[in-house]
Amino acid sequence: MLNGYRIYDLNNASPAAKPVLEEVQRHYQFIPNALSAMAESPEAVRAYMMLDEINSENSLTDEERHVAFLAISREYNCQYCVAAHTAFAQMGQVDGGFITGLRESKPLANKKLNALQTFVGQLVESDGYVNEKDFNTFLAAGYTRQTALEVITMIANKMIAILANRVMGTDLDAALEGARWSRDA
Repeated sequence: MLNGYRIYDLNNASPAAKPVLEEVQRHYQFIPNALSAMAESPEAVRAYMMLDEINSENSLTDEERHVAFLAISREYNCQYCVAAHTAFAQMGQVDGGFITGLRESKPLANKKLNALQTFVGQLVESDGYVNEKDFNTFLAAGYTRQTALEVITMIANKMIAILANRVMGTDLDAALEGARWSRDA
């Protein structure tokens, strides 16, 4: 960990952070280091979890959400996030070929999921300035204007974790070690 950040658990977290970490524990079945360290600010970890809950209710399927979160994490080069979302996608029974393709930034065999991955990349690369042709390609794949806004909400969710992980220098959890990722690997 960097900058004096540390890992919190239910025994050493502040009274304000404990209920949020209990929610994290219920949701993920463990407390990932990223959210544990983020408990330095109960508001930050609560904001992350609130957006996570909102995103779980959007119009995307579970598989599409895994694809989007992995693509967002990869595009922003968040090593911790890619490892975490790889593990979550595996737990969610996402096709291993899709996971590998996403981690390696390769086209996906499923055209609709590939359009989602491409759209995420365009949003991130252009800071949201997606041209009409690319947007129409996303729509033609079966997505909607609503979906585009939901993907933006997913990016907002990940940005909390991405920026926090960069500031905190979050160490990868032992549970995620098998999903370790590096853009250079």
